Amino acid sequence: MSAILSADDLNDFISPGAACIKPVTNLNESNNQDNENGEVEIQIDDKGNPLEISKIDGKVNSLSPAQISLADCLACSGCITSAEEILVAQHSHDELIKAIRDKVNNNTDKVFVASISHQARASLATAYNISIEDIDRLLINLFINQMGFTYIVGTSLGRKLSLIYEAQNIIQRKHENHEEGPVLSSICPGWVLYAEKTHPYILPRISNVKSPQQITGCLLKTLTANDLQIPKDKIYHLSIMPCFDKKLESARPEHNEETPSVDVDCVLTPKELVTLLEEHKSDFQLIPENTEKIVNLNCTDLYSKCAPPSWPFVTSSWSNDSGSASGGYGFNYLKMVQNDLCLKDPNTYQLENFSIDTINGKNSDIYELRLLYNQTRVASTAIVNGFKNIQNLVRKLKPSPVAKSTTKTNPLVARRRARMSGKSNTASEESADASKCDYVEIMACPNGCINGGGQIAPPKDFNEKEWLNQALINYNDINLFDITSFDNAHVVPELAAWCQEFCKTFGINQERLLKTWFNEVEQPTDPNAILLGAKW
Repeated sequence: MSAILSADDLNDFISPGAACIKPVTNLNESNNQDNENGEVEIQIDDKGNPLEISKIDGKVNSLSPAQISLADCLACSGCITSAEEILVAQHSHDELIKAIRDKVNNNTDKVFVASISHQARASLATAYNISIEDIDRLLINLFINQMGFTYIVGTSLGRKLSLIYEAQNIIQRKHENHEEGPVLSSICPGWVLYAEKTHPYILPRISNVKSPQQITGCLLKTLTANDLQIPKDKIYHLSIMPCFDKKLESARPEHNEETPSVDVDCVLTPKELVTLLEEHKSDFQLIPENTEKIVNLNCTDLYSKCAPPSWPFVTSSWSNDSGSASGGYGFNYLKMVQNDLCLKDPNTYQLENFSIDTINGKNSDIYELRLLYNQTRVASTAIVNGFKNIQNLVRKLKPSPVAKSTTKTNPLVARRRARMSGKSNTASEESADASKCDYVEIMACPNGCINGGGQIAPPKDFNEKEWLNQALINYNDINLFDITSFDNAHVVPELAAWCQEFCKTFGINQERLLKTWFNEVEQPTDPNAILLGAKW
């Protein structure tokens, strides 16, 4: 395990299995190759190198060590679902430094660009005890003036597009009277991997709308390539995200893409960025000697100067959204339902008669939001954080087996069960039940993304809860541009129209920009792997 990441850092951690299986992707090709040595055995020499030794003539061949790539981890079922423990070489701060030095030494013609999430900014502001605007100024100075990046943007544009299309898909689903039960968010890759590996029956319920990281990556690389008139493969995109799971998300291949492309080349967490700065303090300083001059710069001007010239909605490109500190997907869905009803049927629905009630669950990491019109429920969503709550939810959503028993039920017992059921329903009427909502915002980490596994931990003498509260305060200090405010109702169609024009102009299928896909991961059949692997 990396020196940066330890089991103590992980939220709601479930121990991984020891087995790591790389699936054979082309069995026919492997079977068609003749084995010149006949029957062989594998041995390790005194230097740790793998050798292939023929049992027929003793001929020895050196073997290349097996390598497991980031994409291989997505196809393996013998390891973990929360990918926070997996740190892969191409997504380390050392590899970023190597890439930057190659650029300085003219060994590469890559153009460096970066995007940074809201939660990462909040974590860094908390760690350095400075304001959000100051951390933005210092990060722009670090990447642009010290590391040689060409552009840096916030993930707000990608997030707003993700919020819009997430809500629109659920609203359309309701209008078309799809099967009962909630749509489940897919913004958290730790949760998605867990579902793919352990609960494939839940996959049809998971939304296929991409996360802000991936949408931002496609937008940033495309617009940078266009503005600088260079190929996309000449662009190196660094994403600063709150958790290690985002590394695996960046490696998820696009569905049916003939020429594979990567929208995010490297993902670092705030914790890793701090480590980078500590190890290379002679080259890079987040807080340099001329800090006073930097923090006096106008943030709005900086946001514009550091973005690609064709980057749209620049004034709100670093802005926040209403709702939870994981992006507010549940809250924004309800507000968009409200706006949709008011705009389509203004004679029936008036804005002032809507309200949103919060229904608490069994713990602080599960609660329900209900959109009411004159105290009648119109739509509902739930926020579910942490694997313990996630496991309870997926159990509730598991399809019931077809009953085969024909045993008669005692009528007295049946009446008693009915009475008890009625009492139970009355008592739990105001208790959050995510399984009965329209939509569920799911995050693997307790408290959501603001408490991601890659966020900076508090000093030893600092209370963890107070530290998290301060990070949340900093997060909420990010300038709010609420696309679900009725006053901003025009912004949603403007963003959607821009997105369509973007896809048309650059020949990008809208599904390529906005949609992801899921795949059931087959359980290992190797008995040794089964013995070694952990079961959930």
